[in-house]
Amino acid sequence: MAEYDDQSDGEETPVDVRQMFLDWLATHLSTVETTGTKPTPWCTEWWLHPEVVARFKALWQASMQADASLMDGDAGAVSSWWINHWDRHAVIIFDRSNGPFRDCDPEQGHFHRRKVGTAGIVPVSMPAADFEL
Repeated sequence: MAEYDDQSDGEETPVDVRQMFLDWLATHLSTVETTGTKPTPWCTEWWLHPEVVARFKALWQASMQADASLMDGDAGAVSSWWINHWDRHAVIIFDRSNGPFRDCDPEQGHFHRRKVGTAGIVPVSMPAADFEL
């Protein structure tokens, strides 16, 4: 996924959005501390979890918005991001019982504790054409 950044000389240079996201994620995760006596669930192949990817991407986008709001004078934007975005997603992502990493092990791998190598995705079906909202 490439976007373009206008340079002062009029040329557009590609911006590697994927790399920007990965850099943000690595930097952010390096600041996160865990609490409790049990290890926090983690999957070293986190990108194989569609829900986690969607949540991390949403967190990244909201973080960029918070940073922009901070530059516009909203001193509480980053604090609000932690409380209203990170904390709410982290509870789901790192839940030992029901979270997406529950069957993964940082040392033994993706879905280590699962007999089947895939996660159950909620099946989606569409209502009949005459369904009204």
